[in-house]
Amino acid sequence: MKPKLLERWSLALWLLVCGITFCTFLPALLIDQDSRMDRGREPFAALTREWEVGWGSQQPAAGGWQPLDAEARAVLDDYAGVVWLQRSLPELPWRSPYLLFSQMPRFEAWLDGEPLYRFNVDGKQKFINPLKSMHPVPVGGDARGQQLLIRAVWDGETLFGHDMVLAGELDQVLYALLHAELSYLLYGLLSVTTGVVGMVLAIRRREALYGWFALFAGSIGGAFLLSCRSLQWFVPMQGVYYWQELLTPIAIWACFSFYAAALYADNPKLHQAIHLAAALYMILAVSTAIWLPRLFLAVAPDVHAMLAFAGFAVITCALAGFAVVTYSWVRSPWRRVQQPHNQREERTWLMRGYWTFTLCALVSLGAAMFPGLLTHLLNTHSYLYRVFEGLLPNGLLLFMICMVMFMISRMRRIHLEAERSASELLAKHQELALFHRNLEGLVETRTAELEKTNRTLAVTLREKAETLAEMSVLEERNRIAYEMHDGVGHTLTAAIVQLEATKRLTERNGAMPTEKLDLLSGLVRKGLDDIRRTVRLMKSDEVQPLSLEASLRELLQYTEDTMEIRIDAEIILPDDLELGRLTEQTLYHALQEGLTNAIRHGRCTHARFTLQVVRDLLQFRLVSDGEPFGAAAPGFGLNSMTERVELLGGEVLIRSDEDESGSPRGCRLSINLPVA
Repeated sequence: MKPKLLERWSLALWLLVCGITFCTFLPALLIDQDSRMDRGREPFAALTREWEVGWGSQQPAAGGWQPLDAEARAVLDDYAGVVWLQRSLPELPWRSPYLLFSQMPRFEAWLDGEPLYRFNVDGKQKFINPLKSMHPVPVGGDARGQQLLIRAVWDGETLFGHDMVLAGELDQVLYALLHAELSYLLYGLLSVTTGVVGMVLAIRRREALYGWFALFAGSIGGAFLLSCRSLQWFVPMQGVYYWQELLTPIAIWACFSFYAAALYADNPKLHQAIHLAAALYMILAVSTAIWLPRLFLAVAPDVHAMLAFAGFAVITCALAGFAVVTYSWVRSPWRRVQQPHNQREERTWLMRGYWTFTLCALVSLGAAMFPGLLTHLLNTHSYLYRVFEGLLPNGLLLFMICMVMFMISRMRRIHLEAERSASELLAKHQELALFHRNLEGLVETRTAELEKTNRTLAVTLREKAETLAEMSVLEERNRIAYEMHDGVGHTLTAAIVQLEATKRLTERNGAMPTEKLDLLSGLVRKGLDDIRRTVRLMKSDEVQPLSLEASLRELLQYTEDTMEIRIDAEIILPDDLELGRLTEQTLYHALQEGLTNAIRHGRCTHARFTLQVVRDLLQFRLVSDGEPFGAAAPGFGLNSMTERVELLGGEVLIRSDEDESGSPRGCRLSINLPVA
């Protein structure tokens, strides 16, 4: 069968199901029938006539009562205070008669002056829905003519219907309630069960769509069940009925989110705004329910109920959800791209449920705006009245059926896609098996090539090893050269200075001073020791026996003693400062190189040296007088020193110093090394 013809037959069948549901199923359950429970006994009765009402905290006197007519009922709508009600009981022709009180949140009753029943007189129970709560009280069968007196604390509640006080046996009232609420109980249990299944799917598949469906079904089912007064016969429900009104906005929010996820709506900002509005409304509703119970339960039997908190807020949320879902449907990719048949089926069920429930809700809302018309239908055309009365629950039932069919279509599509993917994976597996066989041959070929390449690499690695050995030798040579330049060079510089001084003294005194010759002999011996120490470095790395500060001070003192220079030194190092051996050697050789250059090239006679830690930097400063450094090119020693400092992450700055007049003189050597 062609898809379009199939869709037409599906639509015709759906319209038939809707017609049967609206016209036969629920109305048939609600139409009044003779109760088997009442055969052989009188049916239960509502005590609606002969009531008298009084106002004030004190019981009215004999002449202070007035009939409870339409005028008195209107006064009750806005009255806040104590209300007194009384009447004489009629004959109670039942074996175990009961009086059932409702619509009063706080009251106490007397029968011929004797206390009969009291409920919440102290007002401690705030979260009560008086329209749903019923209070059965047993009375004797001989109570005819006895005076029933009720004292109720009224807070502007509206007196609905005629069931404020019922008389009869409990099983009669329970049967009547079950007969009237059977469809709501069935719909509620069905919805809650569907919600549980949706939650299981949401947990297993980790998909938000199933979660929103579960929340919607659960809240709708809860709303159905909490609208049934018969449940309080089996479970304590007085504190639960109060929160029923919170389930409606939750259902609207979940319905909108479900449609947004199902339609792949492409306006996330709008959806986020609606989610935020729904969350704010929920916070407002919960806050009102906790702190303003009267406003939370505010309703009225006419069109003015829309202005009450619950009615107005629910209608606003419903209209917002209707607008957003319609916009999402118009903007949905399903309307712009041709979809496969299975996805069109999902879309069909979504739209059927949406339009079915929307039309039912609009007609039901319109009928509620004309209570007089509904009363006329109830008195003249009972069946037609039941049809209108069942529009909303029947619409919810049909909507739930559409959502279930959508979920079934979605799961069937996913199953078919999984089977198709499995077949594709099987084909890919066969291709991989063939590829594996071809790969084995390719591996054999590649293995032979790799063996050849391995032999070539062996030759290359041998050449690389030889190169690394040459680099190691070169590095060791550089190391020995640095040691000889820094240590032996410094000693020879001192010897040269002493030779020059000896020469000058010999020319002036005509004799060679013995102490100078001894000093020169010591310097030459020290130079020889430095050369021997450098040679020993080729065999082992000796650890300097002295600390850094002691080594530097020894070098400074030795320089002052041998090179005719005065040095002012300031070394401030923390006790817990730990520097590596390479860092200490670099600082030691830097001081050697700086002093050697200052004496040999700058001919300085005075130097100032500071070494201290400032924040996270070790600052090395050597300032000398003599000839300006200027733009002289660094030699081997300075270049070697700079390389060592940069390897440690530091920096070197060499420039001329300035005297008091700003003229250049001497040299300033600055080194900064990180210590943390």
